[in-house]
Amino acid sequence: MNRTTKQLLFTTLLLPAVICASAQTRPAELSAMPERSAGIYHSYEEPSLSDAAVPAGYVPFYISHYGRHGSRWHTSEPFYATPLKTLRQADEKGILTARGRRLLAQAERLAQDARDRYGDLSPRGAREHRGIARRMYAAWPEVFSTRDGRTCTVDSRATVYPRCILSMAAFNEGLKEQNPEITTLREASKRNAYYLANQYDTSRGSDVADRTADSLREVRVDPARFLGTIFTDPSAVDNPVKFMSRIFNLAGIAQDVDYLGIDLYDLFDEKELYALWECENARRYLIMGPSVRFGDTVIESAKPLLRNIIETAQRVIDGEEQVAASLRFGHDVYLTPLLALLQVEGASARVERIDDIASSWSTEKVTPMAANIQFIFLRNAATGDVRVRILHNERDAVLPIPGAPYYAWPELKKYCEERLEADVRYSRR
Repeated sequence: MNRTTKQLLFTTLLLPAVICASAQTRPAELSAMPERSAGIYHSYEEPSLSDAAVPAGYVPFYISHYGRHGSRWHTSEPFYATPLKTLRQADEKGILTARGRRLLAQAERLAQDARDRYGDLSPRGAREHRGIARRMYAAWPEVFSTRDGRTCTVDSRATVYPRCILSMAAFNEGLKEQNPEITTLREASKRNAYYLANQYDTSRGSDVADRTADSLREVRVDPARFLGTIFTDPSAVDNPVKFMSRIFNLAGIAQDVDYLGIDLYDLFDEKELYALWECENARRYLIMGPSVRFGDTVIESAKPLLRNIIETAQRVIDGEEQVAASLRFGHDVYLTPLLALLQVEGASARVERIDDIASSWSTEKVTPMAANIQFIFLRNAATGDVRVRILHNERDAVLPIPGAPYYAWPELKKYCEERLEADVRYSRR
């Protein structure tokens, strides 16, 4: 099947909308910071909390949180070994350019560094969580105060994966660096999996998502220029587009092990970078996002986590549970559905056509490494009234209810309870 035939077949199957590239800002955005094109592999960007004054008379007293693990190595050896094999074979044939030989050396370093660390938290990942913790403490110091003999207990729960456990430890460490008197309770067990790690099986949609993304990649990505920078004989590469995608994945993960100082983004031009990002963004949206085709089950799976958040918060508000913060550590496939269930702006769009995804949903903004959601609870001592500020990646999250950025707890709780009871199935009505 030639390229023209693939284009026609893909267009017929997916009925894409016509997109005016000139109206899109994303290519320029990725050109300015290529690391963002890595999607789920993009390392956490330190934000600045927007200046929204705390309402008069309100004092923060409790924080509820869910965070994805921080930056890591790729989860399995083939991410490194497969492209490396192609480069080694080309080197043996003497068909690597000077840039190709440098790429081989960089790929060798990445593979050697990752050996027997597949999926583990990297030093950058630990720094990310310590940084989030320090900024949380600085923004809401009253929550973590131990003055006048006050006890401050932080309850932390993680899934059983080492990268999540170490993220939890780094976060706790970041808090205790600010106040050593904080008491931290930590647990990582299967007992909490029913809400920390929802039961949605991402593999149920991954085959179709992979085929769709691969078809899109065959249409969108032209590997000719890229291959010419690496090989003197590009025809020696069996599957040029797939090889290009594998190097793109190496470029993405290199930022998560930043101590190596490896940057592969010079290999891609702006058009290639955007095309590769678009294909991977579509893949992740279909696997774990609120897509029309698979999103019903995805969104539904977040209900146990949301229920745990609101029920725990109510116990704290009522004085039945004495904790300053409830910290939860898991994965992108659990945080992403929660954001969709809450209908957070920018993370909950439900689209059907493949060409609508890029303008509606961006993986690197929804769930980069160390992505998180925070519920900051504030109380008015005189009236007992409670307000809640919600942050997504430390920026204000906008929900489809009035009151932002400090939502009244009764209204927010009612909204969350309605979302728990809601039929989340997509309706075209």
